[in-house]
Amino acid sequence: MSEPLRVLHFQGRMGKGGAETFMMNTYRNIDRSKIQFDFLIYHDFKDVTPYNKEIERLGGRIFSVPNPKKHPLGYIKAVKKLLHDHHFDIVHNEVFFGGGLNLRLAYNSGIAKRIAHSHATTDGNDSIVFKTARKFLDKWLFKYATDFLACSTEAGVGLFGEHQPFIFVPNGIDLQLYQAFPESKNESRRKLGISEEHFVIGNIGRFEKQKNHSFLIDIFNEIIQIKPESTLLLIGEGSLEEEIKEKVNRLNLTEAVCFMGVRDDIPRILNAMDVLVMPSLYEGLPISAVEAQAAGLKLVLSKEVSRETVLSENVIFESLQTSPRDWAQSIINEPLGNNPLPEMKQYGKQYTADLMQSIYLGEEIAN
Repeated sequence: MSEPLRVLHFQGRMGKGGAETFMMNTYRNIDRSKIQFDFLIYHDFKDVTPYNKEIERLGGRIFSVPNPKKHPLGYIKAVKKLLHDHHFDIVHNEVFFGGGLNLRLAYNSGIAKRIAHSHATTDGNDSIVFKTARKFLDKWLFKYATDFLACSTEAGVGLFGEHQPFIFVPNGIDLQLYQAFPESKNESRRKLGISEEHFVIGNIGRFEKQKNHSFLIDIFNEIIQIKPESTLLLIGEGSLEEEIKEKVNRLNLTEAVCFMGVRDDIPRILNAMDVLVMPSLYEGLPISAVEAQAAGLKLVLSKEVSRETVLSENVIFESLQTSPRDWAQSIINEPLGNNPLPEMKQYGKQYTADLMQSIYLGEEIAN
């Protein structure tokens, strides 16, 4: 029996973010006798290890290198050595900034299949230095990529422009976990220590600028004035977490806001919520929004989130120029639709794994 193809994922970190969750869902469901995954992460995130044991159990490896934004020459040297010392049949780039460099290094190492995959509409860095560098590196992206993938039209256009064709790859999830969760809403709330009578809103995402937590706290401050028996669940961690905790404390919201950290029980948490709120500054097609719709939740999203996120009639978009008070009114007042949950087979984990397997194996894709 021949050895499986080895795919090196330029991931940067392997936390519980959307791109990482997508890739792990794919890894679990792909035919690993044909395809095996390895992951390249940055030294900065080598202590972020929620998936490490599972990756090793599934047959994968994790390689740590310097962060290219901080140590570009050290990064190039380390990646060259990695590609020289280990055999990879395919590289799969999932970082927004610097993908062109990664694909050029792979090309120079003789790797024939080089995938560029966009998970976001932008990297959120508007500095002149980074914009200039990205413009240069994007030329390499187009020159050295053999395959272009994106989780939404906006994400594809955001990285590849309007003229480069790409394959739409949905962010697949385990639909059964959300569509048939075996607890009532009140039972989930009791297990999480949340009042059964409260109006519960939530957000799932890293505490970074992109997710706009500060504005979310302003929104919740308005909600609690209109509807005092309310709770906000914040799932995730990140560099801005302490700053957000300080703001919550200043606004005397400590008793109403739950910082829940990184969690393994997202289906239960979504089951306990009334509304998922995402005032993000930019997004591709967030997995948490797909999960929330599978769970039958109402969603209120910023207009910066891809319209392809809409899989049910329970999604409302608000402008980031709209006041926190208006956001609060939409969250509280807009009713849920009464239609059954939509058919979401295309967003199932197996559909996505089969699609990615076909891409890796070079099979023809109808898109």
